[in-house]
Amino acid sequence: MKTTFQMRGKNGFSFVEAIFTIAIIGIMSSLVVAAISNASRDAHRVMGRQQQAAVQSALTAWVMAQNRVGNTAQLRSLESVRTSYNALGTTSARFNLLVPNATSADPNLRAGFLDQTTADHFLDYTTGTDKLKTAALDNAKQYLSLPTWQSGDFPRVDLVNE
Repeated sequence: MKTTFQMRGKNGFSFVEAIFTIAIIGIMSSLVVAAISNASRDAHRVMGRQQQAAVQSALTAWVMAQNRVGNTAQLRSLESVRTSYNALGTTSARFNLLVPNATSADPNLRAGFLDQTTADHFLDYTTGTDKLKTAALDNAKQYLSLPTWQSGDFPRVDLVNE
């Protein structure tokens, strides 16, 4: 008949088995942490794409509003609108076309093409640089750019990785 000591030795973990178990748990936990951190970055990237789409929609609305000369039936050419857009040489200057301007006589410019909260968020994070940023874009290490409007194309908003 076996003693209690002999039975315990066969049913328990050896030191080497315990070390391997701890190592496997450590590897699995590092994979979980990596997956969570990637999920956070992915969420910021999705938010950045949504912000890009919002600015692109505002830019499209600005172009459409520029086709009319004031409240008249007279139309401006797309080439004329492109020339005035490209005359503003920086992303920041082009972005300011979309921001509400309370002092403007033009009702479209007074209301703006982006809501004031969104415009303020971009302006808060875009200080001292020509890269349009927000908290989400900053965390995703990306920014928005309003490049020169090419002939035969439509103005676009680029999402750029830093």
